[in-house]
Amino acid sequence: MFKINPKNFMIFVIILALLFLSYYNQDKKDEELLNVASNFNSLENKKVENKSEKENNDQIIIHLSGGVINPGVYKLNNKERLIDLIKAAGGLKNQADLEKINLAEKLYDGQKVVIPLIVEKNIELNSVGESGSQSSDKILNNNSSSSNNQLININQADQTKLETLSGIGPSKAAAIIKYRNKIKFFIKKEDLLNVSGIGEKTLENIKDEIIIK
Repeated sequence: MFKINPKNFMIFVIILALLFLSYYNQDKKDEELLNVASNFNSLENKKVENKSEKENNDQIIIHLSGGVINPGVYKLNNKERLIDLIKAAGGLKNQADLEKINLAEKLYDGQKVVIPLIVEKNIELNSVGESGSQSSDKILNNNSSSSNNQLININQADQTKLETLSGIGPSKAAAIIKYRNKIKFFIKKEDLLNVSGIGEKTLENIKDEIIIK
């Protein structure tokens, strides 16, 4: 019968125990390394997320239109001003009205910026010009009306007014009234030639002083 030496058996047990401890420790170390690696990756991902979130918070989106070369939607740093936005859009058009914008204006997320054009100013000036022209026409018309009021209406003027006409004395004024009563009223200035004592020369002298109404 096979007989086990106690001394050899103890050595064998000790070797097994050492192998077990070695394997256990190695497994534990591997687990710790995996945990360290996992924690490191988590930290890196968190840093990336924080960086991305910070970048998003630092950026703003703005809609730009009007007198710029390339109107559209732009993403800028939240510390940038209107001049930076205009540069990003390729600059201003020649018709852009610089007097109506503030190049140092602060921008905010979701903002819409419209660059006005000088053409709008020209329209305003044209409107004023037309208004002024209308006013001038009105003044001219008023002057014309005033001038017309100074003319003698030969269908209504009495003896005294008719005598104020160039070359019309008492007899000719009376002849005009007599003829007018006969025909009711004059239709045109040339009808005066039918009045006794009034010829072409007399009509020529008074035609700019009389009116038919």
